[in-house]
Amino acid sequence: MPYPAPYVPDPTLPPAWIVDIDGTLAHMSDRSPYHWHRVGEDSLSPAVMAAVTAFAASPEKPAIVLLSGRDGVCRPETEQWLAEHRVPYTELHMRTPGDSRKDSIVKAELFDRFVRHRYRVVAVLDDRDQVVRMWRRMGLVCFQVAEGDF
Repeated sequence: MPYPAPYVPDPTLPPAWIVDIDGTLAHMSDRSPYHWHRVGEDSLSPAVMAAVTAFAASPEKPAIVLLSGRDGVCRPETEQWLAEHRVPYTELHMRTPGDSRKDSIVKAELFDRFVRHRYRVVAVLDDRDQVVRMWRRMGLVCFQVAEGDF
């Protein structure tokens, strides 16, 4: 079977939106993508925040699952940034500290571990081309919110 396996939504599971952080919900200032200690300096995308807020407030009350390629070493700083910007979310999943594999591989594994059998995914918000292709290969609707050829 190809990896990642195709996603078949289970209508009995609760709904969820999957949302990426870097390049989607957050925009880096002048930091390197690997300066994890500076993630608190990132700016919030007003458009993505408006969408996430609307999703969270919808009558269906879907879960908002943040699935990030950020190194888990900056989880406390990420949680603080989310709180400061009042981002509504249900769960936050990040790569294991020190894991340098491709984002598409890491996110597919996070999806399998935390989302696939727990939620009925409505759609995904992401920016990176390789990750968007992976979501779409799985059969998920993915809204690409920015150029992501990197």
